[in-house]
Amino acid sequence: MAFDLSAASSVLKTFYLPPVREMLNNSTVLLSRLDKDSSTQDVTGTSFTVPLHKSRNTGAGIGIAENGTLPTAGNQGYGTAVVPNKYVYGRITVSGPAIAAMKNNAGAFVRAVDSELKGCTKDMQRAMNRQLHGDGRDALAFWTSADNTSGTVVDDENGYAFTHLPDGQTITCDLVDTDNTTLNGTAIVVTLGSESTSPVGYNATWTGTVSGSGDGDYLVQTGTLGYQMMGIAGVINDTDVVIPAGGGTATGLQGLAVSSNTFWKAKMQGSWSSKVDLSFPLMQKVISKIASGSDYNEKDIKFLLCSYAMRDKYVELCVNERRFYNTMTLDGGFEAVDFNGKPLIPDPQCKHGVIYFVTPDSLKLFRTSDFDWMDKDGSVFSRVANKDQYEATLFHYGDLGCIARNANGALIGINE
Repeated sequence: MAFDLSAASSVLKTFYLPPVREMLNNSTVLLSRLDKDSSTQDVTGTSFTVPLHKSRNTGAGIGIAENGTLPTAGNQGYGTAVVPNKYVYGRITVSGPAIAAMKNNAGAFVRAVDSELKGCTKDMQRAMNRQLHGDGRDALAFWTSADNTSGTVVDDENGYAFTHLPDGQTITCDLVDTDNTTLNGTAIVVTLGSESTSPVGYNATWTGTVSGSGDGDYLVQTGTLGYQMMGIAGVINDTDVVIPAGGGTATGLQGLAVSSNTFWKAKMQGSWSSKVDLSFPLMQKVISKIASGSDYNEKDIKFLLCSYAMRDKYVELCVNERRFYNTMTLDGGFEAVDFNGKPLIPDPQCKHGVIYFVTPDSLKLFRTSDFDWMDKDGSVFSRVANKDQYEATLFHYGDLGCIARNANGALIGINE
């Protein structure tokens, strides 16, 4: 009997779901740290409403004179924040001829599909981790000047030579104007080139039409604007994030604008416009701000997150200041160095020039579905309409939400 798709799907359902979860939980840094029982919450619905305790009773602790009038009664203040659900997918296809060519060798077929499935999960993992480092726009790179002709320099918006564009590959992107709505280029095919020193960034070329571009315009994968997950660059901030939505923009993290919700700010130190060198007092100042300005204390800050270049700067600082530091091996095999007993963890997809101080209990991955394959019809693979192909789709439904923004902080604008 031939080894057909029906037999193959049975094998896949038995052996491939567990590796998906193992790879996604252990092969990334930020996703791995957030994707723990204390930082995830399974929910239902199209959005997630988070109750917030935002103010105290101002009528408490009031001293009065003998026989004086009692203080005016106060009350606790409450509000809500709404976390939108986001739907993220990964997809592979296998042709009918490929299946037929291997029908007499079950092992060959399984090995071929194994490569595609594992490749898809790794790519999904990196895309999710990248989005968790962003601000809801999932910008891959930023224009450094007005340039409508192929051949320009891109950076990470803050003057560092860092992008999320794949090295040595082409990718189809939309170029989004700084207004977060207008597309100054649609479905342009971008290729990342060599590093540039003047200006600092990376050379990039493209095919397609770009018009009206300017400094600060950014690239996203085509058709994704407004549909990607929120990340810590948007959450751990003291300003409103602008999240593209439909034909306009929605301002404010989880629907709360900081102008009318002054409690809705992370503890920030430094400036992107005035970069400084790293120092121990600056790092400690962020921790002190969180401990003194929120309902969380220093022990609640479980880890610090940064780029590899920033980790190297920290090690250099320790050596120069003759300060001893420990190295740590965390769950999942991640290497870290310590700062006052807290792990400083490098992540290759983290923004440059910043150290995040993260309180995981204040962040939640709200999910209506964990990572899974579309197999509700009983098979991981299904037939592609009008083609001699079969496809498998990996999906995740959920978004990063915050229940206490001021429990986290960031040291920004640090020279690397």
